[in-house]
Amino acid sequence: MNSVDRQTVGEPSADLTRRLEDLARRGVRLWVDDGRLRCSAPPQSLDDDLRDWLKSERETLLTLLTPNASVTVDPTLPADEASPRATLAQEALLPLARAHRADGRYNVPVVLDLERALDPLVLHAALSALGQRHDALRFCFPPSQADPVFRPRLAGLSVEEALVMGRADDAEIDAAIQTMVSRPFDIGHGPLWRCCTIKAGRSRDVLVLVFHHLIFDGFSRDLFVKELCVAYADLAAGHAPRFASEAMQSHDFAAWERGVADGPRGEEARRWWVEAFQQRHPSTALPAAAGSQADGFLRFSLPNETLAALRARAVNSRQPCGAYAIAAAAVALHRVTGQRRILACTPLTNRDQAQAAGVIGYLNRMAPISVAVEPGAILSEIVSETGRSLFSADAHRFVATGDIAAAPGLRRTQLNRFMTGWQERRSDAQPVLGDVTARRITATRDSVDFDLAVQFEAAADDLSCQISYRAGVMDEAGASRFAEILNSTLAAMVGLGGESFVPPALTPAGRVAAALIDHPGVDEAVVVANPEIGEYGAVLVLNEHERVDLETLKAWLGEHLGPLAPPVQFRTLAALPRMSDGEVDRVALSRLFEAEPRQPIPPQTDLERQIAELWREVLWLDRPVGRDEGFRLLGGHSLLAVRMLGDLEQRLGRSLPAAALTCLGSVAELAGAIQSDAAEPTQPTPVSGVDADALKKLHAYTSVWAGERPFPGALLVGRNLDGERTPLFWCLQNQNELKQLARYLGDDQPVYGMRSAHQVMAKTPENIDGLAAFYASEIARTAPTGALFLGGNCQAAVIAFHIARHLRAGGREVALLILHEKIVPHPYDGRIALTFGRDSDRNPWLTSDDPRAELAAYYDDFTIDLVSGSHGQFFVEPNILDLTATIRQKRDAMAALLSGARGA
Repeated sequence: MNSVDRQTVGEPSADLTRRLEDLARRGVRLWVDDGRLRCSAPPQSLDDDLRDWLKSERETLLTLLTPNASVTVDPTLPADEASPRATLAQEALLPLARAHRADGRYNVPVVLDLERALDPLVLHAALSALGQRHDALRFCFPPSQADPVFRPRLAGLSVEEALVMGRADDAEIDAAIQTMVSRPFDIGHGPLWRCCTIKAGRSRDVLVLVFHHLIFDGFSRDLFVKELCVAYADLAAGHAPRFASEAMQSHDFAAWERGVADGPRGEEARRWWVEAFQQRHPSTALPAAAGSQADGFLRFSLPNETLAALRARAVNSRQPCGAYAIAAAAVALHRVTGQRRILACTPLTNRDQAQAAGVIGYLNRMAPISVAVEPGAILSEIVSETGRSLFSADAHRFVATGDIAAAPGLRRTQLNRFMTGWQERRSDAQPVLGDVTARRITATRDSVDFDLAVQFEAAADDLSCQISYRAGVMDEAGASRFAEILNSTLAAMVGLGGESFVPPALTPAGRVAAALIDHPGVDEAVVVANPEIGEYGAVLVLNEHERVDLETLKAWLGEHLGPLAPPVQFRTLAALPRMSDGEVDRVALSRLFEAEPRQPIPPQTDLERQIAELWREVLWLDRPVGRDEGFRLLGGHSLLAVRMLGDLEQRLGRSLPAAALTCLGSVAELAGAIQSDAAEPTQPTPVSGVDADALKKLHAYTSVWAGERPFPGALLVGRNLDGERTPLFWCLQNQNELKQLARYLGDDQPVYGMRSAHQVMAKTPENIDGLAAFYASEIARTAPTGALFLGGNCQAAVIAFHIARHLRAGGREVALLILHEKIVPHPYDGRIALTFGRDSDRNPWLTSDDPRAELAAYYDDFTIDLVSGSHGQFFVEPNILDLTATIRQKRDAMAALLSGARGA
């Protein structure tokens, strides 16, 4: 149940105020829930007099206790305290707290397991005394204000709720604590802290205190518990709390802090941050857990000898323990991701003033620390450099967080990725409230405020660490593995075993590539490392028959790489780029991951949003797609285009128009083509022998082919069209084959590509002949006069053969037909050049002693040549050089014959 004291409408009368204060001292709690007045009271206090009074004052109490949209300053405060300033830490956190006001990610718990129940009246009085002693405990942050305001003093009377359980079941108690800790606060009205009690059976009493981070930091925790013990003991003894000294207030500290920030020290600090982060710093790379669905936490203890050795090393090296903690977390993360510059945000206590040691509030400053981790680097040197960075950041902390984030190198850096810090527990003694001893219980929230946080907490002889992670970064097994790496890294840093230098990465790029190639949906995979951003780039050639999506592949990697997989970006290509010696061009692949992400123009219509989201899914992008971005430029190729267009038709529940299939441009262009067709639906015009579905697939496959179409709606795609030689019309399988032919035949050789029937139609004689007739008509329209130069490879060579037949039957001269890796057993009386791979199983000399004699039964004028390579490998380097050299030789011989014929 929510305890209820919100800002009031108007101020209560003096009599009402005195009556409410009396009720509070007697343990009576009043609040409003769903428009109804609620009351919780000890049995001895709930008498007829109270019931009658509640009935008579019901409307007044409803008005007084109902939350109101406006918040006014406490009228009992002096004028100089009426408008407190926010600390720099509060100023930085406030926008985030408002953005996440619906969850409890910024709640700070203090949980005490009591040996027996406390006196509720004394407890309430002690809490009230602390609420009056520390101004931050009465802060709230109205929506329209950047600074806090004080809630009326009356509003601090009720901050408790009670839960009675029938038995002391640990699991149920833990679940109840979790619920209390995770419940959000209303930061606009307050209160921003609450006290909850759990009574489980006869033997278990738990006190749960929850504070919003806006008013309470980790340093405040021990201070609050210490003063609560003092206040409770004194009040139980019958006198007022005797605190050690007058507490400095949060708003006093804020005023001092801002005075420093506005003065010479703040100006010098701003210059330092600009110089420290002059060059762009990459965001911290984090592990990837494909199956992780929820945020999580793992708390573990480190060996006592690690803590002892760490403290000894810290003294000898004159480095703070926090430097070891930050360096160990950064090195552990480097071993997972390979990143060599890791940005770790770390909290600075910000309590250099002696008086600040007694402030309850949110004073911590979050400072970014850059940790350089090179493979093989000496661990002690990393610690020393981290310590220097830590000291410098602390000395220059008196600036607004916005000023730090505005440093040139941090403007495009995500600062909420990784946090690590070290906290010394100020007191290891068990809290004692009067004569009741308590034991601290560690409680966690159900959400985290950094993608990954590694927080060390040290006591006199105890060192623990909590790993907090978001869904998608780790799962429970990954956190356990990371804890092992962290433990061993810290032990090595303090000389307790292991290497004294940074060990190699846990998952080398070759292992990632091997796992990807093992997937049946992947034909080829190359993985390149980018130590600057800490991610692997995986470039894949997907299998045409075994479709795989991104999430499936990520899950596959997780299964094969273990619970702590490195981050991987994916790109798909129709073929891998290769150098002239046939080796994969890794430099070209690396460039695929170097492009700066630009700010996309958001889609403007529902249809554009549907298309953009589908492209993001199909292209495996981790960012939104803009309406002006092109499918091919985003990495789309033929196979992905066919899949995308098929999925789009399913989502839209209709066939796409011909305009959308002819050329796949931007999101906006595709949406425009679909919308313009809505009024006058059109379909690809059926051609004799080619049905509409096959034609649609051919348009889809060629929609992303780079080149020019000879006329609107053509299936032919041309390259090198400024060349003056006789165009080559070649039937092939994919755009990479067209690109390679055009590249190695030279800029002076125009080449038109025609897509084969593979994955388009059944390869029956009737279908092949119909498609050949269609292509023949497009060639005749593209080149209406002159001799023709045709060719094709593998199965596509069959189509090229029948294209030549149709053209010749129509009266056109086919000066040369090149058939690569295919013999078509039909008569042909024109000029044919046959080529085969020396290492190919299609080489006719492997199956016949005299293939020329057998071929003469079909062809009147033919040649046979062998080129480098085996079947399926002719369009990659270096084999493509031999194939295109042979094509050029045949072309030049053909040109000479034609020239001689014209001269005669």
